[in-house]
Amino acid sequence: MIESLLQTLARIDTFFFNIFNQSIKCRFLDLIMPLFTHLAGFVSVVGICLFLMLFVPSIPGTEVLGAVFFAQLTAQTTKFVIKRVRPHIMLPNVNIFTKLMQYDPSFPSAHTATITALAGVIAILRPEYENIAAAVCMLVGISRIYLGQHYPGDVLVGAAIGIVSAWLSCQIF
Repeated sequence: MIESLLQTLARIDTFFFNIFNQSIKCRFLDLIMPLFTHLAGFVSVVGICLFLMLFVPSIPGTEVLGAVFFAQLTAQTTKFVIKRVRPHIMLPNVNIFTKLMQYDPSFPSAHTATITALAGVIAILRPEYENIAAAVCMLVGISRIYLGQHYPGDVLVGAAIGIVSAWLSCQIF
């Protein structure tokens, strides 16, 4: 029963992966999707955190850094417990940008978890920015699928980790 459910979920994940990775592929997205992926990378997120800490006093740095830390810790720990192989390794004909190729486990998307944690804190503390924060998170998640790095399920769980991390950080700090 559980095996059958997991196989069905894998088929659904692959179906939607192919839509985002192959069906919507175009030059414009080839240009912008790497930008959104890099926005959620370690260096960018640290830069955003420092900017917020220095120039936006209404968003305390402890909440942001705490959320990013919780998200990364949870995502990285889960990756090495689950050990899901990335789609560009498992599936044929995946559109991938070789500079972004990674061989660490796929599930969940740490990029999505991190940017959602950061954006979640912003949305909690400054609700007027929640639509922009949600749009950025969505574009980062889609970029991870578009670039062949993650299945949609990886991205959805990464987003859930980010949301919980943001909420926890705002409760604790």
